[in-house]
This record gives sequence, structure tokens and C-alpha cells, in this order.
Amino acid sequence: MAKDHPTGQSGLYQAILQLKTPEDCYRFFQDVCSYSELSAMEQRFDIAEMLHGGSIYTEIMEKTGASSAIISRVSRVLARNDSELKRILVETKKNV
Repeated sequence: MAKDHPTGQSGLYQAILQLKTPEDCYRFFQDVCSYSELSAMEQRFDIAEMLHGGSIYTEIMEKTGASSAIISRVSRVLARNDSELKRILVETKKNV
């Protein structure tokens, strides 16, 4: 496994599956991520929710402080047919 390229084979993913509550997840990610990494992940998820909800780039930039490049990247992820992020957002919306 190359040090700079995630393979999905790390025990990290099995560890994540052991988490039961949002608080468990938060504490775990605080343990394994820097403040800026965790903040970036939260921001990208917030952007995904806003895009999925129909918000436009300028509105998202204003609310999150994210660059158009980051918003565009999240948008491309959501546009993919195999996007797990999109699947989760669709499922969450169904359950609300």
C-alpha cells in the first residue's frame, strides 16, 4: 500500500463501522483527524447537503466560506452515479 494513496483496505473503515452514535463518530474523528481536516470534511458535507437541497454556488460560498473550486468538486462527486455521498443524502431525505 502506497503511503500517499488510500486503498480502502485499512482497518480504519472497519473501525468506523463500530461507531454507534454521532457523538462516538465526532470523538473518533477528533482522535484521527487534525482540526483542519475535520473542519474540511464537515464543510464538504454541509456543501453537499446544500447542493442536494438546490442551493446555488454563490449562496453556498456566502454561508460556508468555501471556494468555488471546493463547491465544484463536491458537485462533481454528487453527479456521479456511484456516489455514496449522494446515496446517503437521498436516503436521509427520505427518512425526514
